[in-house]
Amino acid sequence: MVNLKRTREDILSSVGELIHRQGIQSTGLKELFAVSQVSSGSFYNYFESKDELAHALIDFKWNELKAAILIPAMNASEDPIANLFWMIDRLEEKHLTDPNCAGCLLGNLIVDLVAHDSSFQEHLVQVFNEWQNAIAQLLQAGQTQLLPNINPEELAEQLLAMIEGVLLMERLYKQPARLHRGFDNIRCFLRAALY
Repeated sequence: MVNLKRTREDILSSVGELIHRQGIQSTGLKELFAVSQVSSGSFYNYFESKDELAHALIDFKWNELKAAILIPAMNASEDPIANLFWMIDRLEEKHLTDPNCAGCLLGNLIVDLVAHDSSFQEHLVQVFNEWQNAIAQLLQAGQTQLLPNINPEELAEQLLAMIEGVLLMERLYKQPARLHRGFDNIRCFLRAALY
């Protein structure tokens, strides 16, 4: 069983970059088999369909993002607002270090999959709600630093929308300076909500 999990994760890891760049709907099965270096038979041992692969990829990439950025951000320091800035900085850093940044894979999959099948909408809503709740949790913990009229849940929603917007524009423009300005705007927006 250990081997099955490792191979499944290897497939998800290997196809992630291709799907990130061109979307799952535009990626043929032959391309998936080739990039993952498995036969169609082996592929179907792990995934019954391309849709099942897409659902697995959502979970795989979400778990990677949580492990690399969200979970560490919750404990980066004793100051929850500083931790939120840390999260924003790490997201920017992650995307700036990719010379061919294609935006946020999870955000890209919204465009690619939601109209295809309602199960993808439900799945991605669950992921983005979890992310938004993590941001809201930091804001709630740091509520004494927020201006009195600031609602932490609404601010979390706005921050996540801004992050995804900046990453979507980076996919379009492919200009690191623009990405940096976008993240600076997110930090300014957050600072404006603080005492």
